[in-house]
Amino acid sequence: MPNEFSIYEPRTMGKVVSRMPAVRTFFRTTFFKNVETFQTKSVDVDFKKGNRALAPFVHRKIGGKTIPNSGYQTKTYTPPLVAPNKITTVDDLLARLPGENIFSGKSPAERAVEKLANDFAELNEMIVRREEWMAAQAIFTGTIPIVGDGINEVIDFSFTNNETIKDTAKKWSASTSDPIADIKRWRKKVQKTGFVNCNVCIMADDVATAFINHEKVQKLLDTKGYDLAAIKPRELPNGVTYIGTLHAEGVDIYTYNEWYLDDWTDPENMSEQPIVPDGTVTLLSTGADYSMYYGAVTLLDEKTQNFITVEGAKVPDSWIERNPSRRFLQLNSNPLPVPHEVDSWYTAKVL
Repeated sequence: MPNEFSIYEPRTMGKVVSRMPAVRTFFRTTFFKNVETFQTKSVDVDFKKGNRALAPFVHRKIGGKTIPNSGYQTKTYTPPLVAPNKITTVDDLLARLPGENIFSGKSPAERAVEKLANDFAELNEMIVRREEWMAAQAIFTGTIPIVGDGINEVIDFSFTNNETIKDTAKKWSASTSDPIADIKRWRKKVQKTGFVNCNVCIMADDVATAFINHEKVQKLLDTKGYDLAAIKPRELPNGVTYIGTLHAEGVDIYTYNEWYLDDWTDPENMSEQPIVPDGTVTLLSTGADYSMYYGAVTLLDEKTQNFITVEGAKVPDSWIERNPSRRFLQLNSNPLPVPHEVDSWYTAKVL
């Protein structure tokens, strides 16, 4: 039996409690800052590899020496479509919305407008989370697996600056390891092959704990008269925690605690997975060239019965169906994070 109440008894509608996970976009907003939209389905990306060639010496009577043009490689990528939608039925509009006063007097039309706004915000957040996941996958694996209903593909950026420490004595949990030396080696590798200086280090939580408590790191922090490193944890916006700085290397260290719901690996046992994989560390440069591309979205115009192609990061669409009557709201996007300089970061499995 439902709980009954008297309409003559004074009642108060408390504030609705809606605890939703915040949308965090550290990788997307920090590194994939160059945002571009296109009017085409696919995107051609030119990869040009530089070198450190010196200008040639020549005899004054011989003249200049012709230098061959540097080649480049063009790769074509098709941004995957993400298109979550929500349904509004008559029942949704006749019942009060969460937090709505019982005697609010809202009409179904007013509820429809409010629900439309809430649904749009929810769909947008889902797409933003997918974009952040794609950016993290590109960084930590050099690939973006596209897995869903009727699709199973992999976008591969041919990333090679990765390492898995297999020697137990060299894992960061061992006293015989040398985390500082590893970071210096990886940073130097990126300087040599990627032509940038890594200034950001992202550590998984377990890696940060092993790093801070490592004997060699502690000795470096205790060195008198030398400000070689500093560990000063503090919370920052966007889910990031600042751990400290390796001044000698010019590298700031952070942890990034964010998770995503993995509903495709094992649909029957969905679980939350960390954006930064356990046991992993990555070195990046905020000066590297990364982009967030958005391909065109093609929709059907119900009035003209023609297909239209829209350029934009997120394109809404809405339509109705009858028997039963219901309205669909769909948000379409073709996002693709592209790290143009595939040698400009380094990722390692250290635990």
